[in-house]
Amino acid sequence: MNNKEIAYAFDELASLMELHGDDDFRIKSYKNAYLTIRKLDSPLSAMKDDEIKAIKGVGNAISGKIRELLDNGKMANLEKYRDKTPPGVQEMLELNGFGPKKVRQVWQEMGIESIGELWYACNENRLVEYKGFGLKTQEELLKKLDYYQKSKGKLHLDAADEIAETVCAIITAALPGAYVSPVGEIRRRCPVISHPEILVGYNGELSAIFDDTLTLAAEEDRFITVLLKGETKVAIHRCHAEEFGSKLFQLTGTDSYVRGFAEANAGRSFKGLRAEFEVFEKAQITFVAPERRESYPPVSITGDRLIELQDLKGVLHIHTTYSDGLHSLRQMCERARELGYEYIGITDHSQSAFYANGLKPDRLKQQWDEIDQLNEELSDLRILKGIESDILNDGSLDYPDALLDNFDFIIASVHSNLKMSIDKATERVIKAIEHPRTTILGHPTGRLLLSREGYPLDWDAVFEACAKNEVAIELNAHPYRLDIDYTLIPKAIQRGIKISINPDAHSLSGMEVVKYGLAIARKGGLSPEYCFNAQPLNMLI
Repeated sequence: MNNKEIAYAFDELASLMELHGDDDFRIKSYKNAYLTIRKLDSPLSAMKDDEIKAIKGVGNAISGKIRELLDNGKMANLEKYRDKTPPGVQEMLELNGFGPKKVRQVWQEMGIESIGELWYACNENRLVEYKGFGLKTQEELLKKLDYYQKSKGKLHLDAADEIAETVCAIITAALPGAYVSPVGEIRRRCPVISHPEILVGYNGELSAIFDDTLTLAAEEDRFITVLLKGETKVAIHRCHAEEFGSKLFQLTGTDSYVRGFAEANAGRSFKGLRAEFEVFEKAQITFVAPERRESYPPVSITGDRLIELQDLKGVLHIHTTYSDGLHSLRQMCERARELGYEYIGITDHSQSAFYANGLKPDRLKQQWDEIDQLNEELSDLRILKGIESDILNDGSLDYPDALLDNFDFIIASVHSNLKMSIDKATERVIKAIEHPRTTILGHPTGRLLLSREGYPLDWDAVFEACAKNEVAIELNAHPYRLDIDYTLIPKAIQRGIKISINPDAHSLSGMEVVKYGLAIARKGGLSPEYCFNAQPLNMLI
């Protein structure tokens, strides 16, 4: 099992124990284990027992359970709680914002044991009769249920990538000389993936790819469905090697893009091409990046070319152990230097974020002193004193203005009270944008893909405020956020607003998620000129 799977096992165990009203201390310890393990850079599978025990927050009991998962793929305590909890009740725990206590209430007091029964009860107004469930709570729950049902079975981009890379590696090893590539939503770098698809160009049989890891589930003429590790469905399209380029083009773009392309090139044949670039050569047009093949014609680029990784000069939105990060300030800075960045922006949480160990003024002073020391020592990296300031309910920023004036830059983000009306939410965000010290509007909708919809905003008003106040908008690169949505990027660019591709890193490996932000930025037609952190340092502060 990998770290992510182990972390989620502890998260599930904590939720099930809370559902059954068990010991608070153990529940908290398992929740902390989840938070710690999901941020680890080193795989637990490569650690010795003593190394696992030495991890902060992991003692003998938790390390023993980690060893169970590594050796057996199961944890006895977790299996015990799963066995005594109906599957439908376990599924209800997956609803974001509907915690174990509420699930226990609808299960034990109302006899509801599935998502479907819960949805029906909301539609029948049954929940309002119970303590703690008013009409507004019931309406919000119904929205969550609708969103959950729409999202069920879909994947975040990083999870889809991991699946596709595994399957492609198996096929490449089993079929020497085969042409292999992800297609469809994965290759277009969609924020959410409905189902992974792979194209294989090979002139022989595919039977050699099947083993205990990859098994055949269904077969048609040019299409098979396989199961990865007996669970995850993957669609495999097959074609002759000589037509791989034609099929790669056809299966990458949406139906509307491919249809529009064909109509614009009526009379030309694009069959039987080995390489995809030949399609564009025959059409006598410049190659269109896969990310941009959503509609025809594709979204325009304001600039000479699409943004690339080497264009990024620095990383902003970095958390350290001063708040809820896993690694120290020095470690994060040294990692940024190893990755070749010219500058790094440290943005731990502000004081109102008590849940994330937000910085009080005295600890801010301590961090600034350390930054000054590191700036003298690490001469080839400039460390910026930033903060991720909570946008408070009234739109003001966390900390008094006199303290805010001392930061090099400020990311203003909403973390609480996400259920405002569009008017209230817009008013709140615009007030934060208008603060003279705000530099970047962080994860602007607060969405969590496949878990929580973003709060509504009047984007015309937000864009107008950002343009007027010269505030950049974050493209939060974490694959669970990818917020701002790529469809809004062209509208921001039209107003002259820069987009900051930020990793929101809470660990060393967290810096590397910029690749997902870059994919979404390219999807939205972002060029280096309009990327905030592709600019030299003297243009930022």
